[in-house]
Amino acid sequence: MRIAFFGDSLTSGVPGSSYLDILRERFPNDTLLNFGKGNDTVVSLYRRISTMQFDGPLDIAFLWIGVNDVPQTDRWLYRAFHTLLAQRRARDMDEFRSCFRATLNLLCGKAGCVIVAPPALKGENLDNHCNRRLADLARLIKDVTADCDKAEFLDLQAAFAQELAAWPGPNHFPRNPFHVLLDALTLRTDGQIDGKATERGLHLTLDGVHLNSAGAKLVAEEFAAAIQTLPTRAG
Repeated sequence: MRIAFFGDSLTSGVPGSSYLDILRERFPNDTLLNFGKGNDTVVSLYRRISTMQFDGPLDIAFLWIGVNDVPQTDRWLYRAFHTLLAQRRARDMDEFRSCFRATLNLLCGKAGCVIVAPPALKGENLDNHCNRRLADLARLIKDVTADCDKAEFLDLQAAFAQELAAWPGPNHFPRNPFHVLLDALTLRTDGQIDGKATERGLHLTLDGVHLNSAGAKLVAEEFAAAIQTLPTRAG
């Protein structure tokens, strides 16, 4: 099977640990395509997919996007960073809905089935303002997904919330894009990533957003279960 994954740095696997590396070990006979790109928003991902050429049909596509559309801070440095990279955020919920729907429609035209996951978390304190906004996005994404016959909603937010329920989550997340870049350059192994996560008091992430090995394993298990239960897989 040809299975493609569309998203941002959580899918590209840098910085942090890669859930796709785990899935490739789990499904060695399938072709897993990584179309993740760091800092992508729903707007920039739609533009990227709309110009992509594929060398064949996809059996399954995973769509996991949205965390960069909710800023943890509106500091000018983050705004300038996204502007420089031509990866602007959706201006409001209406634009997010429009771009997400257009992206989903594109993927439904290229894949036999699309698995849609909402952004999981921004900071392991699930009561912070970012995670409340991500919960709003998750409801919007679920509603849009329900309108597409070829798409299924996978609630990653619930999976992360269940895993973190036993721990008081710290409110650590990247305050500066250069901190993220430094992590990407200096933390290359799961051991280094997990060590830094422990130092920061984090359980599933490196920095409140990007995955450590435990977070990558959680995502891989959720995605693997979705793959294995699809009719296309059973057939």
